[in-house]
Amino acid sequence: MLIVGEMNTLEVKRVLENGYIIFDQEDGELFLPRFEKPEGLNVGDEVSVFLYRNARKEIVPTTMQPYVMPGEFGFLAVDEISNAGALLDWGLTRQLFMPSREMKMKMYQDREYLVYVYYDAVTQQIIATGRIDNYLNLSAPSYKFNQEVDILVAFAHERGFKVIVNNAHWGMIYESEIFLDVNVGDKLIGFVKKVREDGKIDIALQPQGIHVVDSLSEQILAKLKANNGTLDVSDRSDADEIASMFGCSKKSFKKAIGTLFKMRKIEIHEHYICLV
Repeated sequence: MLIVGEMNTLEVKRVLENGYIIFDQEDGELFLPRFEKPEGLNVGDEVSVFLYRNARKEIVPTTMQPYVMPGEFGFLAVDEISNAGALLDWGLTRQLFMPSREMKMKMYQDREYLVYVYYDAVTQQIIATGRIDNYLNLSAPSYKFNQEVDILVAFAHERGFKVIVNNAHWGMIYESEIFLDVNVGDKLIGFVKKVREDGKIDIALQPQGIHVVDSLSEQILAKLKANNGTLDVSDRSDADEIASMFGCSKKSFKKAIGTLFKMRKIEIHEHYICLV
């Protein structure tokens, strides 16, 4: 069965001079131009294609995958603006349409905006919307402490960054928890710190708990061994210096070197640490 808005694996039925006839047992045949698969296909081969509809609502296959799949959030650039809406570059030869009713703000050509992409059953077309709040927090978050999640950095906030968690919920990374370069539009791995009673989710960019100390301890030992057994950093060092060297908080660093000291693997001095 052909599914518009998803990647479909179809079989090559015939090879033509200008392309291929690919087919589905239930829904019949589609034409795939040869330029879509320049390395060539043979009868019986399988090919993965994304399906969308053209202006005549005919199903069109392409071997290209959109920058943002239907059912996902992402940043897309505006190619054209009109009274009817905006045409967005989503990585296919046919641009993605955002109707004017779906614009949350005034949009400008060549700028990128956060959108949600979905299949509209009424028009039978894939469209974009800027009204992303309508598609987030539709279910109660049920994440566990330290659970690894996919995050999309959505907006800069005075306290850090608002992020979209697992394509389903709003989350927040606080400035005090950021120890690497983060920018709006980044897709990162995050770790759940806490799900609050109001449903808000606190996210960290590093695992939490004892696992952090274990991993960081190994990293510290590796750096010491690579630097002739000495590093010019200690528990009195500036937090920014520690973050730059190890990508962690000063609190986590102090725990890690404290553990190594108790294990008698390092010595801690006022301005440096060294291997025993």
